[in-house]
Amino acid sequence: MTANQYFSDIFKVAKSILVGMGITIKYFLTHKKTVATVQYPRERDHIPPRHRGIHYLETEKCVMCWKCSEICPVDCIYIEGRRGADGPLPGGYRGQKATLSKFTVDYTVCIFCGLCEEPCPPKCIFLGPGFDYSATDRTMMEKNLLTDQVYTEEDEKFVQWARADAERLEREKKESEAKKHAGEGAKQGATP
Repeated sequence: MTANQYFSDIFKVAKSILVGMGITIKYFLTHKKTVATVQYPRERDHIPPRHRGIHYLETEKCVMCWKCSEICPVDCIYIEGRRGADGPLPGGYRGQKATLSKFTVDYTVCIFCGLCEEPCPPKCIFLGPGFDYSATDRTMMEKNLLTDQVYTEEDEKFVQWARADAERLEREKKESEAKKHAGEGAKQGATP
């Protein structure tokens, strides 16, 4: 590096700083409107109408079609429950044709793309205006849309119970079908 190039670089840096400071001083002296700081959380800015924020679910409309879960590009929506033909689920959240035991969104993964809203036939899941969902622990970033709270251990215990109950009902159904088929086979073998 030559001395000429060295001083040229210093001059370019000084010129860049002066241009930047000149713009800052110009706005400082001529800009008459004061900019107010929004004192969050007491005050909030206006949220645009097409803002995609925290999800909310209209549980009573849900038919448990899993379309929102299937289309999610990052697989952050988890749904469990029973359809109407499978029998009632005591303690579950009643939808239109189903009883839901779990409907959660994992916000450590969600990209707020809005694709979950579009394929939903009854239009029951939405991205709302809320934007301040935060936690100190990653395990608290899974939101239970059925209760609109953080997904807790009690919720998980209920889901585990609902799974076991669904498995029990499935076993009983298979056993009754097997008995029915065995009874029909015995009748056909007995008649000449």
